[in-house]
Amino acid sequence: MARTAKTSFESEIARLHVNRLIADLGPRPTGVHLVIVPPTAYVALWHRAAELRIHEINAALEAGAEVENSAVNELVIDEFSFEEKPSGYPVDVKALGACGLDDRVEGGACLLLFSGAGEDDLTHTSLKLVDQSIKISLDIDLVAEAALVCGRKVTRKEAHLLSRMPWRRRRIALLSARPIADTYRLQREAEKEERQKQEEKRREKEKDERKADQRKVPDVKPLSEMHGYGDAKTWGLELARDLDDWRACEIQWNDVDSGILLSGPPGCGKTTFAAALASTLDAHLVVGSYSAWLGNGDGHQGDLIKAMRTAFAEARKHAPSVLLIDEIDNFVQRGSIGHGRADEWMRGVTNCLLECLDGAIERPGVIVVGATNDPSGIDAALRRPGRLDRHVEIPLPDAEARIAILRQHLKAHDIDLRPVAPQTQGMSGADLERVARDARRLARRERAEVELHHVEASLPERQRHTPEEIRNIAIHECGHAVVAAAIGCRVREVYVVPDFVPGSGAYVGGAAVIDLPEGRHDFRWYLDRIAHLLGGLAAETLVFGAHADGVAVDLEIATNAARSALAGFGMGNALLSYGVPGHADLSRATDFNLALRRAVDDILREQADRARGILEEHREAFDELVELLIEHGRLDGSVVWDIVHRQRCQLALAT
Repeated sequence: MARTAKTSFESEIARLHVNRLIADLGPRPTGVHLVIVPPTAYVALWHRAAELRIHEINAALEAGAEVENSAVNELVIDEFSFEEKPSGYPVDVKALGACGLDDRVEGGACLLLFSGAGEDDLTHTSLKLVDQSIKISLDIDLVAEAALVCGRKVTRKEAHLLSRMPWRRRRIALLSARPIADTYRLQREAEKEERQKQEEKRREKEKDERKADQRKVPDVKPLSEMHGYGDAKTWGLELARDLDDWRACEIQWNDVDSGILLSGPPGCGKTTFAAALASTLDAHLVVGSYSAWLGNGDGHQGDLIKAMRTAFAEARKHAPSVLLIDEIDNFVQRGSIGHGRADEWMRGVTNCLLECLDGAIERPGVIVVGATNDPSGIDAALRRPGRLDRHVEIPLPDAEARIAILRQHLKAHDIDLRPVAPQTQGMSGADLERVARDARRLARRERAEVELHHVEASLPERQRHTPEEIRNIAIHECGHAVVAAAIGCRVREVYVVPDFVPGSGAYVGGAAVIDLPEGRHDFRWYLDRIAHLLGGLAAETLVFGAHADGVAVDLEIATNAARSALAGFGMGNALLSYGVPGHADLSRATDFNLALRRAVDDILREQADRARGILEEHREAFDELVELLIEHGRLDGSVVWDIVHRQRCQLALAT
């Protein structure tokens, strides 16, 4: 039959082979025949070719022509699949029933099922249901004929090469201007590269699986030998005792404090803490983060969620384990981004993390440590009870801790490091580790043991403040101290750091160390706290007429205190609470309530005015303390108390 419509090479191959197949079935075919097309063919085209052939024969019969296979109008075409469905029945069983096989066979019908089965499928039990399996191999002469119909004459050798190529590449080979042999060679090379890549992926997957199956307990010092962690260390050691009780089945997992949020400046050792905690607990360590989980895929939300769940699954598999979620501040408050799609993305991600964190039954033996430089923007739900409700801030280490950390990294315990303690002021654990590394390197170059001068040479050069800068710092810190002493707070000490490391992010110019009164924390208690926090700002305004940018931290803490009093504890004109501070994120409460925003600002301004009034009242004591602090660099709290209250007594006597 002439072909008038334009046809594709693959369709023509299917047409020629199907026409021969139907002719070979005889004049009155019956039964069920499974046609297994070549693995390099596209089964849907063969199915379509059979439908077209039946249509052609039926059209000829209706026109009165004599055609072989006169009963072909009883032929039924369907696709056959070996895929198992959830119901447990192969698709072909359903297909046979759907086609009404029993009725049609009784009436003399024939059912053709086309399948692209692989070698493994040829042993499938469903093959017992068919009367005949016909495995087709491409006929070289028919391939050459199909190529000629499509406009290219090929040799039998070229037709043989085409028959061995996958159908998509066979089509390219026929259309390409290059010789078919060249395309066949390139195709084989591409297949080889693909197999190599697949083999590499398989090996990498096996390697990852072997790694995942291995329990990893960090080979680092336990918490008992670490320094500078304060309350976090206390928590970790208490957790170790609870974990021993849990292992001994003396307590349930829900009695174990299994989640903590660590915050602190960069380099303070949050990651090191997680490793030391795992070492202390003899626990498997899993480390993950938002960016690491996102980077495991192509940047899709599904990839991130899958990686997150995989991390929790690994932790559960190797429990007891410690799962560190670094950069947890990336899981921001849902709805806070202000962009619809971005908020929806983050909502899904954070909801998944909450799902992974929830419930003692869901993750027995898994301790989760969240680490961040800034906890203020973290989704409040992550900090609710049963999740990361315990928050511990890791401060920069004090002098004693700095010496211990430095000695530990130097691995030289017989050196007196006290002379260099002042020079390490404001350094983090990571800074001290770098100093120790440099000191060891200097000693190696000299083929000598590490000594104090190696440490001194490795310390960053410090720059002294100018006299003007010292005075500015003294004015600010004495402002805090005088206001605190005047309202009844205990001042432990006030000091100025005379030098600093240029470019250091952990710069501390000075401080007034103040203890707040114990007892009831009522509204007056919060107002007093805000007043002495703004004492530095008030002192600068009193002396210079305006404050400088050094008040940023004071303002942040004072703002948080005022917001907690009003939005958390109902201490203003309303009893409405936005949540318990520490468990709920109140940082955005003022964004949506202008009245609350004004009330917080009113408190800050009132207490700043109050602090300035106290300084004006005690101006003589304030000026005297500033000069003493400039002269000595440090003043004991008792000195501050004596001078402030001496002036108060003098004022009282004068009145």
